[in-house]
Amino acid sequence: MNMANGECPECAGAVSLAPNTEVGEILSCPDCGARLEVRSINPPSLVPAPKVEEDWGE
Repeated sequence: MNMANGECPECAGAVSLAPNTEVGEILSCPDCGARLEVRSINPPSLVPAPKVEEDWGE
């Protein structure tokens, strides 16, 4: 199985998506460390992850 590569919207670096990656999963860019949300697997699409709000999980 091949790993797909998405592009970081922050730094344009390559971000590898493992074969078991799911839509909605949060990944980190290996180049700039940005938190990214997987929007699409095929074709790979990454967007900046939403910021965590203080009241999340309450």
